[in-house]
Amino acid sequence: MNKTLIAATVMSVVAVSTSAAILVGTADAAVSKVSTASAQPASTGVEAASVEYMKRTVLSPDGKIVNVQEDWQDTKASRYKGVLTTPSGDDPDNLITTVEIMNGKQGVSYRKDSDGKIIEGAKHTHPQASKPISIFAIEKERYTRQEWKNQEKVTENGVTYTKLTKTYTSVGTKYKENIFLNQSGLPVKGTIFTIKGGKSTLLFKVNYQYDKLKADNALFDVDSVKLPEK
Repeated sequence: MNKTLIAATVMSVVAVSTSAAILVGTADAAVSKVSTASAQPASTGVEAASVEYMKRTVLSPDGKIVNVQEDWQDTKASRYKGVLTTPSGDDPDNLITTVEIMNGKQGVSYRKDSDGKIIEGAKHTHPQASKPISIFAIEKERYTRQEWKNQEKVTENGVTYTKLTKTYTSVGTKYKENIFLNQSGLPVKGTIFTIKGGKSTLLFKVNYQYDKLKADNALFDVDSVKLPEK
């Protein structure tokens, strides 16, 4: 299976809202340039710590970055931001970042190069604002579905997780995915294997991080995004 097909198959499992191709880069080099934005307290009129933050890092078996997906969702207002970062080609320092922001009826999507320069994008208006949601609740629900089997308790370094497994076939290739849930039901790590001739080969490792943040107008600001002229 070529890299494009593998990416399309696996990203349907591990991505939240944005698709990506498998692109290579060393973990140390890529992680050092992938920024994790922090929402700071602001007088927004929105309840404190109403923003859910989730970060998903997909790694190859040798620790190279495949992609990093970050999501911020205001659970009390119609505001969302998603950032997908991928190394481009064989250069781990050449990172392409895709950003999506929704704030009420207004939205913007754009791509940035490794220097942080916006290279393309578009603003859009929706007929009505979407209702606030919880990305934590959506992520938890994903692992209550019947496709996840073989629930068992696993203890590592004194911490107990719930391990779930599912298998599926795509484009003629069989996959097995393991996920480890914390006590709240959120995933903390996972592994994806290909299965051929009864033998499992590690394809990807996935790590997760979570936080609750105070609302920040700047985090979801659409108007200040300056897009290049067409």
